[in-house]
Amino acid sequence: MDRPSDAPPTTVALTDDRATDTRVSGRKAATLAQLLRSGFPCADGMVIPAWIHQHFQERGKTGSDDGETSAHLERALDEITDVHHSDLLAVRSSSTVEDTNEASCAGHFTSVLDVRGATALRAAVLKCWGSAENVALPQRERVTEAPLMAVLVQRMLEPDAAGAAFATDPKDGDTTAVSVSAVRGRADRLMQGETAADEWTVTVSAATCVRNSYDAITPDQAVAIAELTRQVSAHLSCRAEVEWALLDGRITLLQARPTAGGDEHSVAWPAPPRGEWRRDIRLGEWLPEPVTPLFATWFLPTVDLRFRRAQWQRSGVLVPKPSYRLLHGWYYHSPLGDRRSSALLEGMLAHPGFACAMLVSRHRPSITNRIVVAKQTAALENHRLSCRALLGTVTAGFAAMSERVVVDFVNRVIALVGDCLWPMFLVGGTAWRAEEALASYYEKAILPELDEPYHGLLVDREQTEAVAPHAVSTLDWYRPTLGEVADGSGPQPRPVVSDDDDDRLKELCLAVLSRRRTDPARFNRLLTLARDTARLRRRYTGNLTEPWPALRQALLRLGTVLKERGVIDCPEHVHFLTYQELRTALSHGSPARRQELIAHRTSTWARQRALRPPLSLGTAAYLLPLLLGRPVVETDGRISPDVLEGIGVSPGRATGRARLVDHPAGAEVAAGDILVVRSLVPALAPLVARAGAVAADVGSVAAHMSVIAREYGVPAVVALHSVTQAVQDGDVITVDGTTGRVHRRGPVR
Repeated sequence: MDRPSDAPPTTVALTDDRATDTRVSGRKAATLAQLLRSGFPCADGMVIPAWIHQHFQERGKTGSDDGETSAHLERALDEITDVHHSDLLAVRSSSTVEDTNEASCAGHFTSVLDVRGATALRAAVLKCWGSAENVALPQRERVTEAPLMAVLVQRMLEPDAAGAAFATDPKDGDTTAVSVSAVRGRADRLMQGETAADEWTVTVSAATCVRNSYDAITPDQAVAIAELTRQVSAHLSCRAEVEWALLDGRITLLQARPTAGGDEHSVAWPAPPRGEWRRDIRLGEWLPEPVTPLFATWFLPTVDLRFRRAQWQRSGVLVPKPSYRLLHGWYYHSPLGDRRSSALLEGMLAHPGFACAMLVSRHRPSITNRIVVAKQTAALENHRLSCRALLGTVTAGFAAMSERVVVDFVNRVIALVGDCLWPMFLVGGTAWRAEEALASYYEKAILPELDEPYHGLLVDREQTEAVAPHAVSTLDWYRPTLGEVADGSGPQPRPVVSDDDDDRLKELCLAVLSRRRTDPARFNRLLTLARDTARLRRRYTGNLTEPWPALRQALLRLGTVLKERGVIDCPEHVHFLTYQELRTALSHGSPARRQELIAHRTSTWARQRALRPPLSLGTAAYLLPLLLGRPVVETDGRISPDVLEGIGVSPGRATGRARLVDHPAGAEVAAGDILVVRSLVPALAPLVARAGAVAADVGSVAAHMSVIAREYGVPAVVALHSVTQAVQDGDVITVDGTTGRVHRRGPVR
């Protein structure tokens, strides 16, 4: 059918005046057209206007489509292929309701990359149209009706670097700053949360690289990207966020939109109504980055409920509401949730024996050991055997299992983990109190004469096992275990203990006590108790993640099923569904496609990883420190511009090149390098053994990996709060595990 002469066009170039009309091009394409006509460096493209989609919607509702819509679409496709021939294309949705100050609709509408040929182009356009019917849209954004959809088609770029920039710094809301994220090559892996990025903060006067993983851009390029972002903000009369690409040294705008609500990236960390909430205790020590939706909605609620139930049954302390909060994806825990000290008093009255054991534990840890540890060790051993029996049922793999059986397996593992956390934390707490009592005695009776830190007393000379392949960099199932990322090029590291140095420090301590004519019996009792409980803590803490390889395989199986059904594009994206969405997708014969929602979530998760969350929020209940103590220092980590102060957990001093590491996969840490991390987690053990020293944002003396650092003889400082922000990759720094300080300006004598 020929198009009448007065009919609207079936394609519009971005350089055409008509492309600036949102009713023709949708907001995404219209914004680019406006910027392009104003001289901004935007990539050109062709728009399939919204009227064709409107025609498609109207004909579909009446059931009277006589092929006219198809003819319009075919004509548009022909016009595009005539221009681009065999080019690789990006096909992007451009709705009439997205990218406004009130609603970004990010992640709701489909864009398809790497499209080649007429058939693939037609399928991509239909996907974009189909996403306009996203049923979740009215519930999540201020949109009241199904929108019209234009489609923007552009040639795919293969840039040298790409990323995003925000006219408001997402860390502190500084409106004079621009936050720039950059990766080498295309940015789709960054937007989907599959890779970390270089992070820059650019003010009017300077560009500061706060995280450097790839050397994707130079400081001058960061300044240029920031200035372009400010210019776009001024042109659009809003604080803008842009996506950009760098090709042959030139910046190209790929997308620009207002920051939804104006303050989306002015991140606040409001304290919950009651209690102190910390991100470095309980599970927080194992979660050094924001959690993914599946882990947040499946693992955390079940584990927390079972933990609180065990706590109530064995201590009498009832916490009726969740004892954790997620703020911008980051995990925070409070031992009492939002309850006051009265909850502790109720528990003390209900279980006075347990309460007394906890009260005297800091001064008489042997009493706590007799009352608590033996029973909890038996419980942990029972859980370990139950877990191994459950893992034994899936030795043949998950491929032959139905989805229902796989989901049931995951639920059973989660239940076992939830049940073992309470006894595991009690054993760990007892070990810490025994170490604290030893340290207190050492400080008073030995340190004035010996002048050597006590940590060497706790090196376990019986520990000879290699790092387990199920060690993790985070409890979140999204990240692979050590066994999945280890290159196998050499033996796994083991604790380093010199044969001729065996118990040297113990003998020196006994010599000091002998000179002072002090009975060594108390010292020997404290040392034996500290070593025995530390060994128990290491054993059962190390066993916690034994099911993780099987859990990841189970989730990969579920993700594969959803990929085959067209719900997601790759199996790993299952981690960005919620548990309810997963169950719905598995139970429905024709489940809704979720990929655009996942794209939005992965992009959000990637941005959350760049945040700097505070260590604590709120104020602790009055009686809580009396019972639990305070295993971490209260410091902002900085005592001068060049010195950070935290907790020394493994003595010694080392100077070397800082290596910032988010994950062991692909990390390049040479012998003698300084490992700089957010949190010391088990999967980092091989890197710790290789490093000259370790510095971490969070942690405590009692943490599992603090013990590992001592066993490897590697100086370590934790609870530095901001070392991953203050130190750049490649800086020469000094870590002093004896004083708990990190010097940012090279060697310190």
